[in-house]
Amino acid sequence: MKRNAKILSSIAIILLLTGCRGGSIESQTDQTAVSDTDEITSGAEGTDGDTVKAEAETDAAAAKSENPAQSDESAQQADQDEPEADDSPKEVPQLPETGRRIEDFVPDGWEILDSVELDFNEDGVPDYVGVLQAGMIDEDGYQVYQLEYPRILFAIASEKNEGYRLDFQDVNVIRSRDEGGIYGDPYQPLTAEGTSFTTHTYGGSAWRWWEDYTYTYREGNWWLASSEEAYGYGDYITDYEKNDWEDGVGIRKERSSDWGPMEENWDLAETVGWDSLGYDLEYEVPLDAQMTLEQAGKRWWLARDRVTDWEVKGMVFAADVELSEDLVELPGDAYIEYCDENGVLYTFGVDSDADGGIRYLAMYGWQDKVLSVLAGEESAIGYPKFYDGKIYYTTEIVENVTYRKVEDGKEEITKETDAVGVRLNRMEPDGTGKEVIFEYRCLETVPEIMENSLPYVSMLYEINGGEIVAEVYVGGEPHPFYRMKTDGSGRERIGQVPK
Repeated sequence: MKRNAKILSSIAIILLLTGCRGGSIESQTDQTAVSDTDEITSGAEGTDGDTVKAEAETDAAAAKSENPAQSDESAQQADQDEPEADDSPKEVPQLPETGRRIEDFVPDGWEILDSVELDFNEDGVPDYVGVLQAGMIDEDGYQVYQLEYPRILFAIASEKNEGYRLDFQDVNVIRSRDEGGIYGDPYQPLTAEGTSFTTHTYGGSAWRWWEDYTYTYREGNWWLASSEEAYGYGDYITDYEKNDWEDGVGIRKERSSDWGPMEENWDLAETVGWDSLGYDLEYEVPLDAQMTLEQAGKRWWLARDRVTDWEVKGMVFAADVELSEDLVELPGDAYIEYCDENGVLYTFGVDSDADGGIRYLAMYGWQDKVLSVLAGEESAIGYPKFYDGKIYYTTEIVENVTYRKVEDGKEEITKETDAVGVRLNRMEPDGTGKEVIFEYRCLETVPEIMENSLPYVSMLYEINGGEIVAEVYVGGEPHPFYRMKTDGSGRERIGQVPK
């Protein structure tokens, strides 16, 4: 399963882990990050800019302690006078089409973060793939990064005696400085071999991740050849994913992220080593057709943070959705849950007094800039995806449940609306043809009176190669995994985590 989806289902265990571990973060000893000065530094260490800022904050605190009343008045006045910072993403400049050397492709105010040499057009003359970032600027006497500009991945191809030409530039493939978590800048140096190059990133906090993506030049275009990702707590990997897009096969490996099984695995690893420690579940998935670099970038979940134009030229509603336009959350203000080269999907809710607490699923298209509100549900809508002409999403199965509770020694019978399971749904892009293709209930039959609360339940799923693999997260219990066709047929249980 994808790491960004797994994060949501791991919130509870993160809180438990930080409590059990005293909130400490293990030091990173075997991973490094590249600074803007090309020095290799630990991702956990602060920068000179951080030190200067900390010293300034210390001086300000000392001044306030000498005259707190005057300080408070000054701070209030400063808050009133200071304009609100605009941290929305900005358009990057178009790189020059030709040049004699790699430096000729760097716009004013930008700098080369990294570059690698290879001969991808195979003419015997070195070509280059590089990464550009906006240079630091002075702000009130401090040098600060321009984080509103994404980094630019680009390639230049040799034209022999004519110099170099720009092959491509892209803003969706490279993580920005602030997209690495507590460890800071997640960027790791590019590597290259033959007609391929690989991007590397590493980040997180106590829960860590790393990503490697390899792109190959073929027939005048760049293709995503392979990818490898891992996520886990320290050295304990809970999710591993490797995709060979040229062979069309993906490998998935899963371990439990629950505290009990994690402790058992740590104890076992001390005896047999991490390399010998198995996973709770390993399986293969068929992959879809190979993607170009541009397609892969636009399907990346962080591509939404590079968008600078969210203009809505029109708004339409599915036949069964009744909602006034002024209650619709616009895409530029929403949390985007899915994106690709055609558009985005997201969910939003409205004030319960105004519309009964309905959750809505919306789609926004890049080309026509039309916003479509496709579905409204009384329960939460999760993990929307677009695949092969259909929109998929999950919803909770909500029913009235009777509980027996004892408070202050008195027994009470109460009725509550609770989630008793989860469904995987799909529909047409216009909101018609809604159908449930998979349903999971915590209990086959809910008793007339429940003595204990039902566990939290949600569903994560991946669609690839005409198949769905769904993980049902059940709080405090093993998580079953199911494989099925995209219409829900041929379903089989392939395992559970932990075993």
